[in-house]
Amino acid sequence: MKKLIEIPTIDPKARIELRQKLRKDSYQVKTRKDLIPQFNRNLVHGWMMPILGQVDRCLWGRWDYWGRCQLIPAHAWNRWKMEPMLALLEGRKPEPLPEFVIQETLPKEPIPQIDWEYSSVAENMLNNTLNCILKHGEWRTWSAWEYLEYFLDWVLFGFGHPAYKTLPKEPAGCEGASMRLYQVFDLSALLLYPEDYLGKILPDICGKKAQRNAGFYPTPLVVGSFMSQVISAGKTDRTSSFNEPACGTGTLMLTQSNYCLCGIGQDIDPILLKCALFQFFLYAPWLAIPIWWLGQTDLWLGNTLLAEKPKSMNAVYWYEEWFENVENAEQEENSEQVKSESVEIVEQPIQTETVIQEIVQGKRKPKKNTTSAKQMTLFNLDDFT
Repeated sequence: MKKLIEIPTIDPKARIELRQKLRKDSYQVKTRKDLIPQFNRNLVHGWMMPILGQVDRCLWGRWDYWGRCQLIPAHAWNRWKMEPMLALLEGRKPEPLPEFVIQETLPKEPIPQIDWEYSSVAENMLNNTLNCILKHGEWRTWSAWEYLEYFLDWVLFGFGHPAYKTLPKEPAGCEGASMRLYQVFDLSALLLYPEDYLGKILPDICGKKAQRNAGFYPTPLVVGSFMSQVISAGKTDRTSSFNEPACGTGTLMLTQSNYCLCGIGQDIDPILLKCALFQFFLYAPWLAIPIWWLGQTDLWLGNTLLAEKPKSMNAVYWYEEWFENVENAEQEENSEQVKSESVEIVEQPIQTETVIQEIVQGKRKPKKNTTSAKQMTLFNLDDFT
């Protein structure tokens, strides 16, 4: 008997009241002097995901909405698989994604809206977190980009992203950084006051005297929010996809996530793409983990102005984590060879539409077991219920 997945429903007014109450409470930002010496925890892949889901459930409800979007009802799934035959009988072209599937799968309610609100408290928490990577001093030094990338890799490991399956190596001279981050980083502060904080911080380490003179000029979140409201408010279908050719830390994609469930961002800087992915996990779940049957969501590494194929930095890892070719699966079942848990890096962006059609046609199937020790996957919402 299949287990029925139940996602609690919380009144949006209750969330608003809770946010207002929490914002009135005083918040003490932790520093190095508040840390417990010799602190130790065994962090596993995806350990932070249940925390993120529970906090978001109380404040915004976006991860719950994402979970409801992922689950196609059985009758809609069967109807989708019958689409080629029905189209032949009705003398029309098959729909790659039948409207019936969309109507029966997506929640009746609109996308939960995020009200963007900057807070110096949340920014100070993030700055202190980055400072705690080092044993002494501040992180805004010549090696600032190295420290930032270590933090992003550490958080993405905590979120259970399949491209980050092991704890990153601590920077030289920063022994114990992982446990210091564990004690100081508080994602609830960032969720209580949603903002593009990395977009505010990074210009300080992109100057001429910095390790990397990146020339990073982020779009203010308030401008991106206004643009999204003018373009999409009341006009854009939820399943519409958008493209951001120079996404940076993901500002415009974050604001557009209030209206669309699909989007593709591209940038030439891999660290900026990690910044965007980190903030998608916080504020835009469907951009961090694609809604598998919709596709059209990814982060691409490459120069938009050049006629070259970019590299997928996100979607390819999720689809490899979720699905496998039927022929390959049968060969593995008959083989006695030891399986490797390493993930092969795919240089070209995955064609999600092709993969989805292969799933519908039965050429791919869900994997019985993922390689993640503890993470919320497409077919297991236990960590959120």
